[in-house]
Amino acid sequence: MDKAEDEAIWLTIGDAALRTGVNPVTLRAWQRRFGLVVPKRTPKGHRLYGESHLAQIEEILFWLNQGVAISKVKPLLKASQTKAAVKPLAKQALSVEEQNLWLDHIEYLNQSCLDFNATALNGKLTELSGLYPFSVLKNGLYWPWLNGLEGLLLGRPDASSIETWVVEELSARVAKRRLAQLQGDAQKPSLLVDFLGGKPSNALLVSAELSAYHVNHNLIKITNVSELSFIVQRLNCSQVFLVAQPQLTATQTQVLQEFIASANADVFLVGSYAKMVNQALGMAQYDIPKLLMQCGIGTPAKTIISNENNAIKNTSQEIVSEEAEEGKQDAKY
Repeated sequence: MDKAEDEAIWLTIGDAALRTGVNPVTLRAWQRRFGLVVPKRTPKGHRLYGESHLAQIEEILFWLNQGVAISKVKPLLKASQTKAAVKPLAKQALSVEEQNLWLDHIEYLNQSCLDFNATALNGKLTELSGLYPFSVLKNGLYWPWLNGLEGLLLGRPDASSIETWVVEELSARVAKRRLAQLQGDAQKPSLLVDFLGGKPSNALLVSAELSAYHVNHNLIKITNVSELSFIVQRLNCSQVFLVAQPQLTATQTQVLQEFIASANADVFLVGSYAKMVNQALGMAQYDIPKLLMQCGIGTPAKTIISNENNAIKNTSQEIVSEEAEEGKQDAKY
């Protein structure tokens, strides 16, 4: 009997996305285009994912984080799709083609920015977002691209215009996803706070990552830490994600410490400077996926297959029409 048939715990595609950080569109694209992570199907055709599928996703993520293109992953996967797949794997030497995978995409994005070509920029980001989870894109694409773009623009007379244009394009992309979740989710929004004057891409990438893990949130900018208490009290937020800034004064640091101690909410420092600021404040540092698990946001409910009659009992919510959504999302493939 197939290993998958012996699974006792099953997840819907939405819950599998929450558990792994790989969105449903990407999971469907992996299956349809590359034959990866083929799920069990209910009699009505809905996808169900067991622990063996999650293990295969973890192994795929390992190879993607090594720079292997998604189209080249399948031959590298273990023959047995078991929990052994999540154990540390030996890093193998990458081919020149694999080493240049992200460089080619970054060069394309850079040229799109220099040309103010919104169609090309958004088309490439949409293409890659459909094939790679945000956890891979963040380290392999976004950080090296945005940091490298700064150096590329040094000394150019149009540098300020290009930087402003890029931020606006990325802001529109991130806001579209965030607002769609706000409109479609009854969950009380968390609050993501950025400081005016900080590097805009830091907050945008944090917002994109929260959206990738289906965290319903509002994004606001403030000028001073002292504004936080009033805003959090008025919005009645239970979680506050604060994009850490390294340039806080001693007075602002003290105000922040007082806010964290007195706030009627869980406060987490996030972003590229979070580790440094957390250490200064004596707070523990977690990356966003572990942070979300710790505070219980986005934790998937489990779908159980009854051994008696093989009937599906969904402990979270009724499964929506996956096939209708699949038709809309995957038409481009």
